[in-house]
Amino acid sequence: MIWRIRKSNRDMISETSKIYKMLLRHYGAQGWWPVLNLKTGLSVYGRSVKPLNDSVMFEICIGAILTQNVAWKNVEKSLFQLKKQGLLTPRKLATADNATITSLIKSSGYYNQKALKIKNFLAWFSTFNYSFRRLNKIDTRTLRVELLSVKGIGPETADSILLYAMGRKIFVVDAYTKRIFARLGIIEEDWNYDKIQQFFHEKFSGDVSLYNEYHALIVVHGKDCCKSIPDCANCCLAQLCKNQPVRPGL
Repeated sequence: MIWRIRKSNRDMISETSKIYKMLLRHYGAQGWWPVLNLKTGLSVYGRSVKPLNDSVMFEICIGAILTQNVAWKNVEKSLFQLKKQGLLTPRKLATADNATITSLIKSSGYYNQKALKIKNFLAWFSTFNYSFRRLNKIDTRTLRVELLSVKGIGPETADSILLYAMGRKIFVVDAYTKRIFARLGIIEEDWNYDKIQQFFHEKFSGDVSLYNEYHALIVVHGKDCCKSIPDCANCCLAQLCKNQPVRPGL
């Protein structure tokens, strides 16, 4: 992809910003992270970037663990069951036995493993007395290292917690990010998580709210259009894409 090597740093910054604006114009603001409405059992979008209370922050943390390798609609069901049983608080969930937790989060898949991950997270959180106020006193880099030390918490989950629950400026990378931007010819397919994240930190300027919105837009585009078999005919980024199929006669 020689074309990319010739691009200047300013061009790359302009490119990432242009893609963000095109996605936003096409899909509209996503209002992430979705928070459960106990009455309906469905997620509510359009919240402010930084959660308003500890209850919402904790729900986002658990949701970030449950959403590993599963669609959000399945996570909704698990969160609803936990919330309905009054267990979606750190102290109550910490004292619940694994069998109870697994029975309530079955819709999220890999429920035995995810129950253990939740317990591991809670054991770590307990060392801060389950206090988000204490966590907020820790700088982002140190807090990220702390989260990654928890067995079962990988970079994407840790960064989702940091961005969406803690309001920290850190870019979340997922499979959609890699797929979309590799097809656009902006990153290489063999780039790892850290390299892709560093790229966005360097090439996309913006505050926490923009990092939040960009990741949400990437997810919706990856789910709805840039799938494993892409729907190029209806892609809002088609004019920029280097992966466009050659049309007959051209």
